[in-house]
Amino acid sequence: MAISMTNSREQTPEHGMQHAGGRPRAYNSKSMNERRARIIAATLELISQEGLGGVTIRNVSKRAGVALRTLYLYFESREAIIGVGIKEFFSRQTSSGPGAKGPATLEEFLARMDWLAAVVLEARSYSAALAPVFLSANLDSGIYEILRGIALSHVHPFIDKVLAASNAKLGPHARELLELQLANSEYAVINDVLSKRLPEEHLATFLKCVVLTTILGHLPRQSRELRATLEQLQASLN
Repeated sequence: MAISMTNSREQTPEHGMQHAGGRPRAYNSKSMNERRARIIAATLELISQEGLGGVTIRNVSKRAGVALRTLYLYFESREAIIGVGIKEFFSRQTSSGPGAKGPATLEEFLARMDWLAAVVLEARSYSAALAPVFLSANLDSGIYEILRGIALSHVHPFIDKVLAASNAKLGPHARELLELQLANSEYAVINDVLSKRLPEEHLATFLKCVVLTTILGHLPRQSRELRATLEQLQASLN
């Protein structure tokens, strides 16, 4: 079920409900904002400690110290709470990271991957809970789109500029395949590192390699700059 923030419980803006996609409405008191913050904090704690399976309405309610009825004034479902929690965590991280609007140059992309690797390893339990579920066919569609958007934000608008410079005119299906491969590659590498199948000290390099390899595979004319950078990265792993 896709994330939706509106239902029969929503009557007026004063109820503190969320718009679809997690955009906040005006709250009528400081206490409502504080309760909402506790709900999000409890959700993120549960993701880190128990994975998505541990995030239930009752568990969030108990940990946040918010009655079930009150919790439903803010969010209509478990999936809505998880989706907003993930987006808010990411928003807090990117506000202080490089290229908040996404990397536009190769240098910015490389810096973004260094930053992403540091965030993943600092929030190890949280990242370990989310990376494998992205690859699951049973993941809620709304949460999937949020995670996919986060992965692609690490390469936009860099890939747009690379494609334009290489005269690559991708149709909608080819573009969808490229973006799917990029998102899958990022989460697969993170999952393999946190599962100790790959050494974590090379996480940033692994991410750079898989993204550049994927992009180069979709270019009709190879970019010398990207190819040289990829070769340097691969050599560093040897």
